[in-house]
Amino acid sequence: MKQWRWLAAVLIMMLLIMGACSNNEEPVEETVDVEPVEENEPEPEPEPEPEEEPEPEYANTYPLTGIGTDDDVNHRVMGVMIENTVNARPQSGLYMADVVYEVLSEGRITRLLAFYHSQEPDRIGPVRSARDYYIYLNNGYDAVYTSAGGSPGAFALMQQGQVAFVNGLTYDGRFLERWNERSAPHNLYTSYEGLMGAAADMGYELEDRDTPELPFDEEMEPEGDEAAHVHISYNSSYNNIDYHYDEDAGGYIRSVGGERVDDLETGEPVAPRNLFVVEANHRVIDDVGRRDIDISSGGPAYLIQDGVARSAEWQNVDGVILPYLDGEPLSFMPGQTFITFVESGGGGIDTHVTISEE
Repeated sequence: MKQWRWLAAVLIMMLLIMGACSNNEEPVEETVDVEPVEENEPEPEPEPEPEEEPEPEYANTYPLTGIGTDDDVNHRVMGVMIENTVNARPQSGLYMADVVYEVLSEGRITRLLAFYHSQEPDRIGPVRSARDYYIYLNNGYDAVYTSAGGSPGAFALMQQGQVAFVNGLTYDGRFLERWNERSAPHNLYTSYEGLMGAAADMGYELEDRDTPELPFDEEMEPEGDEAAHVHISYNSSYNNIDYHYDEDAGGYIRSVGGERVDDLETGEPVAPRNLFVVEANHRVIDDVGRRDIDISSGGPAYLIQDGVARSAEWQNVDGVILPYLDGEPLSFMPGQTFITFVESGGGGIDTHVTISEE
């Protein structure tokens, strides 16, 4: 009996020990293989397209160049006669003119009528004498006309009060001056300030003027044939004119007698954006070789802009020479304009003007 009790006690002790051991064992965790999830990188957002710079807005537009400005544009135009002989080249201030007319004077020599309105050069010249047809062209722009003397026909118009004129010889040493580096009569110079000063001294109205507005169109795509080089012949190797289109210069770089005529002071090229070459009847009227030139009747022309040339016609509208095609007006590109007259005789404009792609 005691032996049985002893065995039972031993059995109970063993069971207690086994239970304690099982309670101290850590549970085994089941592991599950999980495939890694690939994270997709977000696509970069497209960069916004750069916004176009808005075109600047201006309060006014210069009427003779079509270029915008915030300055007042109601002041009077200044017209001045500029010499174009070998002794006068290169000229001063020509590249800053708004509009330039080039017409034969005597022989095979042209003279230039330059209009200043949007820019104010410090030196302009050499200043030379007037011709009557230049006075008529001047009056179309309501300009004060400055020259150094003039032909009999020009003096007659001045004396009759048909032009607001300044005789540069009268103001020699005051609003005009001689340049010692050149000999007379090729050395009379002025400035925009001098032109305005002489005009004011003469008592001319200089403000609140209605300057005629030339037709401009910046958005226009010029039509016609490629025109990289324009040659204008006056049958004189010293006076023939060449224009070479230069996109960087923004126009046609001018040469006379085979030489470029960059500005004497600044070295800037004379490079008009618009070339308007017109044919007109020329008639010699005296032994000196002075001419009567028909600036009224209109006729064939070439309008040359931004490397392109087209046939056109010209009309005189209230004293201003303008381009037309089949009776409809054409436009200039904003910038400087040279208007050049050639003779109708000797084959006309197609004999005097050669336009090429190179």
